[in-house]
Amino acid sequence: MERSRETEQKILKAACEVFLKKGHDGGRMQEIADKAGINKALLHYYFRSKDKLFRTVFKKELRQMLEDVFSSISLSDTLKDFFQQFIHTYLKNISKRKNVMRFILWELNKSSAEIVDCFIEVFEAQGFEGNPLILRINQAIENGEIRPLQPAHLVLNLMGMSIFPFIAAPIVENIIPNFHINDPDFLAEREKAILDIIWNGIKVETEN
Repeated sequence: MERSRETEQKILKAACEVFLKKGHDGGRMQEIADKAGINKALLHYYFRSKDKLFRTVFKKELRQMLEDVFSSISLSDTLKDFFQQFIHTYLKNISKRKNVMRFILWELNKSSAEIVDCFIEVFEAQGFEGNPLILRINQAIENGEIRPLQPAHLVLNLMGMSIFPFIAAPIVENIIPNFHINDPDFLAEREKAILDIIWNGIKVETEN
């Protein structure tokens, strides 16, 4: 039987929709086959098991998001511009892929090694010799661009402040007045708020 690239892409698209909505355990191969417009036997010909299909979809979605984020930054930018671009692209991708973030959280404990591998592969593909956030922060500390600090905590702050509103939206939208992550102005406001908090906390204070 000849494999078709078009059929494979239909399967992956259908599987992504089903798995993002129902997770690994709730997703059914028959539902994926129906959504892709093929029979279940053909689905199994392309992907021998639900586990294999799930892993393929999971890595594809994660890698695409990471490539979008890390292809947008450059170690040669000023640190403030570097952070601004990272925050902007990171928020934009999370906003576009709200379900993918849930997808990742579902699999965090089961697939942590695969998630780490995706990060490393993307770092290498973009020409970074390690985590570019850590590399640029260390560079900034050495050059006196920012005050001495622990890079790991700064990275956690950057990522956590970006992700949290999206994964906690059902809660925070009900306990914070007038907060809606789908508000057209939310991304721009959030981007500015994160950059202001981060930059004001790490910049070198100049004496008057």
